[in-house]
Amino acid sequence: MAPSTIVTLLTKDLRVHDNALLRTAHFDKEVDHVLPLYVFDERSIELSGLPDYSKDTPPAKTRLCKFWRTGVFRARFLSEAVYDLRDRLRSKKSDLLIRFGKPEVVAANVVKALQENGHNVKAVFMQKDFYSEEIAVERRLEKALKKLGVPLTFFDTTPLIDIRDLPFSVEQTPDVFTPFRKRVEALGKLGRPPLEMPSSFKPTPPFSDTTTSQLNDYGSALDGKGVEDVLPDLLRPLEDSYETKFSDSRSPWDEKSAFPYRGGETPALERLDWYFHEGSPPSVAKYKETRNGLLGHGYSTKLSPFLCLGMISPRLIMQSLDEHEKEYGSSQNTYWVRFEMLWRDYFLYIARKYGTNLFKLGSLEAVTDPKQAKYKMEPGWWKEWDPNASQDSPCMRWLNGTTGVPFIDANMSELRETGFMSNRGRQNVASFLTKDLRVDWRVGAEFFESHLIDYEPSANYGNWAYVAGVGNDPRASRQFNPIKQGNDYDPYGEYIKTWLPSLTKVPTHRIQAPWMLTPSERAQYIEDDRYPASPVIEQPTWKPHYTKKGPGKLHGNPNERIRGGMRTGSGAALGRSGSEKGHGARGDGIKTVEAA
Repeated sequence: MAPSTIVTLLTKDLRVHDNALLRTAHFDKEVDHVLPLYVFDERSIELSGLPDYSKDTPPAKTRLCKFWRTGVFRARFLSEAVYDLRDRLRSKKSDLLIRFGKPEVVAANVVKALQENGHNVKAVFMQKDFYSEEIAVERRLEKALKKLGVPLTFFDTTPLIDIRDLPFSVEQTPDVFTPFRKRVEALGKLGRPPLEMPSSFKPTPPFSDTTTSQLNDYGSALDGKGVEDVLPDLLRPLEDSYETKFSDSRSPWDEKSAFPYRGGETPALERLDWYFHEGSPPSVAKYKETRNGLLGHGYSTKLSPFLCLGMISPRLIMQSLDEHEKEYGSSQNTYWVRFEMLWRDYFLYIARKYGTNLFKLGSLEAVTDPKQAKYKMEPGWWKEWDPNASQDSPCMRWLNGTTGVPFIDANMSELRETGFMSNRGRQNVASFLTKDLRVDWRVGAEFFESHLIDYEPSANYGNWAYVAGVGNDPRASRQFNPIKQGNDYDPYGEYIKTWLPSLTKVPTHRIQAPWMLTPSERAQYIEDDRYPASPVIEQPTWKPHYTKKGPGKLHGNPNERIRGGMRTGSGAALGRSGSEKGHGARGDGIKTVEAA
C-alpha cells in the first residue's frame, strides 16, 4: 500500500505549539508522513538577490509608493522565524522544507513529486487568509491540486476569539470597537485553550535524489544552509535602502532598540515567560502604567512582532495571563492586556467584513458614511504621493525623520534603524502625517509595511485609517499635539536624545521645540547645524506647550479611562501597505477547518 502523506503549507503560523495544521496531520492515524513546507513568496519579499534565481514577476514593492514590501528588518525577522521553526521541527524528528518562489506553484510541484514517487497525498493543509492577494494564491493552488486529485483544507485559527464563538456573524461585526468589545467580553472567558500537540511527530517523507530533481523549485541547494547563509542574499537587492546598514545578519540588534529579539518561536516563548512569569511580580503587573513607555524592552508585552507571523499563539498568551492572575490576582494591568488583544481581533474581523474597502483611500468611511467621505476623496484634500519630490518636501521630511519636530523625528529614526516603534510613537507620527501635513494616509501605511517587523495587514490599515479620520474612530477629528505628547511621555528628552544624538546637548526646556533656541544657543547646543532650524509646520496649538509644565506621564496617565469602552488612542499596532487587499467571506465554497 502506498504511504499516505499530508503536506502542511505554513504561512502565518510559524510555530510548533498550538498549531492546528500540525496537530490535525500528526493525529491522523491513516497518515504515515507529514511534510511541513514554507515558501518565501517572491511577490512579498524580493528574491532577486539569491544566486541564479529567476522570476517572472515585478519587484516586490508596494503599490502606491514602490517601497520594498518587505524591508530589511522584516526580511531578517521573517527569515530568523522560518529557520527557527525548522530547528524546532527537527527537534521533534520532523523537518521543514524551505523553498523560494510562488507558494501555489511550489506546493503543487511538491505534491506531484510525491505522487510520482509512490506517495498517496491525502491533503494539503493551509491557514485561511482573508486578503485579496492571498485569496488569489489559495484559489490558484486549489485549482492546481484539484488536477492532481488532492484536496486543499483550510484552518481558521489566527484570531483569539474563534469565529464559531463570536456572538454575531462576520457581516454583523460592529463598526465601532466599543460594542464589539462589550459583546465579546460578555462571552466570559476569552478564547479557547491552546491545542494539545503530539509528544512526537510523524516523519517527513523520504526524498530520494530522483524526487529532489523532479521538484524543479529553488531552494534544494540551500537545504543544508542556515539563516546566516540565506539572509545576505535576501538583503542584497535592498542595499539601496538606508536601513540595510543596520541589518547585517551577523550583527546583534541595536542595543538601543526596544525590541532586541530575533524572530522565531523560541525567542517568542522566552519573552512570554519573562513578561508573565519572571519577577515578583512579573512585568505584566505594571502593564497599564508602563505601556506608553518609549525606552527599553520592558514597557510593553513586545509580543506583536511574534503574533503577526504566528510565532506565538494568542491562545497561549491568554493562558499565560490566566496563570499570572491565578497567582497574583487580576487587575487593571491584566485587563488592559485583554483589551489590546481584543483590538487585534477587532481589526482582523473588520478586514473580513469590509475586504478591499479597508485599504482604499476612503477606507471604512466610504462605506459607513459615504456623504462624509466624499469630500475627503476629492482632489486637493490629501497631498498625493510624489516619487520625484525634493528631500525638503513635507512628506519626504516625514519619511526621513527630518521634520524638525523632535518627538516625531526620534520615533521615525527608531523605526528606520530598528524596525520597531512604540504604540505611542505610531499614533503621533500617523497623526502628524495625516492631520498636520495632510498627506495621503496610505503613504504612511506603505512605509510601515516595509519597515515594521510587526506589520499585519488589518491592524496596520485599520489603525492608519482610524488615525487619519477615515476609519472607525467615533471622533474622526482627533489630532495629536506632538509637543504636548513629547512633554507628557518624554518630559526630560531622554528618548529624543537617544535617537537624535545631534540634540544631546539641548536643554530639557527646549528639547521639544529646539527652534525656540536663539542663534547663539543653537550654535552652542547643536553642533554643525545637524538638525533642521525650523519645523516643517508649526501649529498655533503647540505654543502653550513649548515650556514643559508638570511631571509628564512617565508612569501612566491617571486620567486614562475607558469611555464607554473606548480608550484614548488607536489600540493595536499599526502596519500595512496601500495595496488594496481584499477578503474572502465565509461561505465562499472553500472548505475550512476550525480547530477545536
